[in-house]
Amino acid sequence: MVDAEMLAMLLTREGLTPQLVDNHTVGMNWMHSGAYGGVKVKVPESQEAHAKQIASQLRTQSKARLQMMANTNEDACLACGNEMAEDNDECGECGWSYGQTGIEAD
Repeated sequence: MVDAEMLAMLLTREGLTPQLVDNHTVGMNWMHSGAYGGVKVKVPESQEAHAKQIASQLRTQSKARLQMMANTNEDACLACGNEMAEDNDECGECGWSYGQTGIEAD
């Protein structure tokens, strides 16, 4: 549902007139989302080619972002990127710590 809403916002920003279909039905009964085919984004036929181009760009960007996230080091310092031991709350390189952010380390 979030993907459809994001696409609809991008289409609107580009001057198109998207319409979300089944968003309320799926939102109220998400377990049956597959039976309805999920939330759909519809545009007038005259805008279809432009909408498909924007949707394709969004998919490409999303895949690239997911790939980048998969390749990043989760145990890296959020300030300098230096690798941190999993049980270490402070970066040995720059001194950054989770205490500075209010985020507790796992």
